[in-house]
Amino acid sequence: MSDPLRAAAHAHPDAPALDDGGRVWTYAELDAAVGRMARRLAPLGAGPGSTVALVAHPSVLSVQAVWAVPRTGAVLAPLNPRSGAATMERALDAIGPDLILSTERDVRDVALAADWITTLDDLPRPAGGEGSADVLGAVSPPGGAPGSESSPFALLWTSGTSGDPSAVPILASALEASARASVARLRLTVEDRWYASLSLGHIGGLALVHRAVHVGCVLLVRGRFSAEMLAELIERDGLTHASLVPTMLARLLDVRGGKPVPSSLRCLLVGGAAAGGMLVPRAVERGYPVAMTYGLTQACSQVATAPQDLVAEKPGTVGLPIDGLELRIQEDGEICVRGVTVSPGEADDEGWLASGDLGRLDDDGHLWITGRISDRIVTGGTTVDPRSVEAVLEALPGVSAVAVVGIPDDVWGEAVVALIVPDPEVETDVEALMAQARERLSGAELPRRIQFADSIPLNANGKTDRDSVRAVFSGLSHA
Repeated sequence: MSDPLRAAAHAHPDAPALDDGGRVWTYAELDAAVGRMARRLAPLGAGPGSTVALVAHPSVLSVQAVWAVPRTGAVLAPLNPRSGAATMERALDAIGPDLILSTERDVRDVALAADWITTLDDLPRPAGGEGSADVLGAVSPPGGAPGSESSPFALLWTSGTSGDPSAVPILASALEASARASVARLRLTVEDRWYASLSLGHIGGLALVHRAVHVGCVLLVRGRFSAEMLAELIERDGLTHASLVPTMLARLLDVRGGKPVPSSLRCLLVGGAAAGGMLVPRAVERGYPVAMTYGLTQACSQVATAPQDLVAEKPGTVGLPIDGLELRIQEDGEICVRGVTVSPGEADDEGWLASGDLGRLDDDGHLWITGRISDRIVTGGTTVDPRSVEAVLEALPGVSAVAVVGIPDDVWGEAVVALIVPDPEVETDVEALMAQARERLSGAELPRRIQFADSIPLNANGKTDRDSVRAVFSGLSHA
């Protein structure tokens, strides 16, 4: 059975694996701690045929659990602690875990009754003592070990390519293939120092844990993401890499202001949501080494990735598909993916996964993301892509961020509306913005309402929460 952590511990036992700001764990120490945790979890119900939910921010204990749960033969189901009560309840009902794990520090962020949760901080020792038994070999079922075709390594809750939430099976073989391809595309090395910035319930966060072990580098865990913490790691701790969604990058730019970017920072991998407007060009202009990626839970994270030099040359592209994957664009613009990382049961008979996202391929085969099918607005019989409108509005002076949605309208079917975060350093008003927008947008694309806000509502994964944006405009008629 495949166990990348154990292999890494054998290959370089004394290399640093995990850094929580107070202690650095070597690969040998991490492997031993994972073995102890697995032996303690088994009597609690973690074992072959069971599913174990993990609801915790990145930490030493939660990363240990990522490896310990599969060693018992159970399937891991990581969930974002910041998910709301309704989302958490729906996910748990669908997954049906036999055990729910968290940490004492994270329990306060979890929308669950405390008596449902087992904390990892002080797990009971087995009655017979922990001994030195090999949990990996002792409790994993023959032919059903994590990483085999018959049992997924993890189940990840996602909104789905069609907008219908579901639990997606993630195979260990897909995580391994994704790690190999990412190493090749981004030229990763054992000297890398990655900040675990994304939730373990996000495919990017789970894939990073595997990628770090595959490379043999060190993973820096500091709990829930903080732009201030990221800035400190960049300036004081020699951070080389971090995976960010666009809103995280925007916060980093605000926190660091005009400070120079140290040469030790080699890559900020940005994905998870569309990064429109001037955000990426502004970051590149300030000297940040930005790489852009497009990925899907159903394809085990990265699908296409543009390294730093390509982003600087062609801002906006997410580059070529990673090794082992191929792309095609349907007549309606939908992106389809096929290859080794696509989850079983998610593709059609020919192996193609319909992403639900819209895009195009340029003459070099580089992918450009243009929107999402479910976000399209049909107003007065015309189809409007909200991302195209957002890109235009974000480029206007005095605009910091934008979210465009459609709301029900008796006349137009749907009316285009825009929620705008103004730049506090630039004086602007709705009439001035509308006047500039009319010069760049068609009549169908032009927002019929503009509202100012302090921030754009985001979901737990850092993407625009379009339902919350629509709620801002509830009760407002069209202009």
